[in-house]
Amino acid sequence: MLESRRFTTGETQRTMDLAQQVFQPDSPAELLAATARGDRQAFAELYQLTHRRLYAIALALLRQPDAAEDVVQEAYLAIWRTAGQYQAGRAPALVWLMAIVRHRAIEALRQRRRRVLEVCADPLAEEALQIPDPQPAPSVDHLAHAIQECLQRLSADQSQAIALAFFHGLSHEELAARLKTPLGTVKSWVRRGLSQLKGCLES
Repeated sequence: MLESRRFTTGETQRTMDLAQQVFQPDSPAELLAATARGDRQAFAELYQLTHRRLYAIALALLRQPDAAEDVVQEAYLAIWRTAGQYQAGRAPALVWLMAIVRHRAIEALRQRRRRVLEVCADPLAEEALQIPDPQPAPSVDHLAHAIQECLQRLSADQSQAIALAFFHGLSHEELAARLKTPLGTVKSWVRRGLSQLKGCLES
């Protein structure tokens, strides 16, 4: 992973406080626990609470609305089946849900690549469609924990901006208004934070 940056005590606490505010807006962990007990109403509430955020993540990865919808549907089926595997002490519930969607989206990208390569033997096309093969796929629990650790390595501003954008589905303009920060600064936080987050997760 990326080399850990040095936090002051105050900055570390601020980052943790921001994560607490952003990642636990309406007790999704409680809804997950109820879902694990077979509570369909809790599952429906969990869907209403989180589907916009998870769709935003899938769309950011896949760039195709229909494909993103399919991935989110598959992700919620997986959530229903595996809700009992969530461990609150490892990562916030929204990070765990995001890990499921990210895993499904990456699998969809691999399948898309294979389909395209089957009908196009052009080496340049193959190079353009390269998706780096990750290390052996970790469990969702492990991936969620890794995402949480990587987010904590970002600056407080980057971590908050990325969390609001990808877990709450806010646009750059909405982020700027919410954070009372110039649009260009917000875009820079998100761009640099995502680059660091990607590098951290792939290391």
